[in-house]
Amino acid sequence: MGMHKDQIIQTMKETQNNCKLNTDAVNTHYKYLKYEDRISEITILYFLNEDDKCALIRKMCDYSNINDVLAELNTTYKSTGKDTWEYTDGGKTYNIILSEEDWFFTVTTRVKEEK
Repeated sequence: MGMHKDQIIQTMKETQNNCKLNTDAVNTHYKYLKYEDRISEITILYFLNEDDKCALIRKMCDYSNINDVLAELNTTYKSTGKDTWEYTDGGKTYNIILSEEDWFFTVTTRVKEEK
């Protein structure tokens, strides 16, 4: 979160070599980077603000990955309830929400809204 577009591209090349940038489909309403794994089970969207910095991450996965994703979320982040986690980085707190859909599940990360 908060990384510039160029930094996201570099980080993905270095750490997620199983995912490739997909520039085939373009939505003109949003600025984003779309990554897909080689077997089309995982899609990651990095939504960018007007300064090309990441404002939201949405990771959509096939249910065959749910146990691995839950294990990663539970060991990496602080659980704040059913299917929700949070972490703090650079003085900002971020929410992570897992949502189950019919054919896939989604993990959304964004800055926690102050109440």
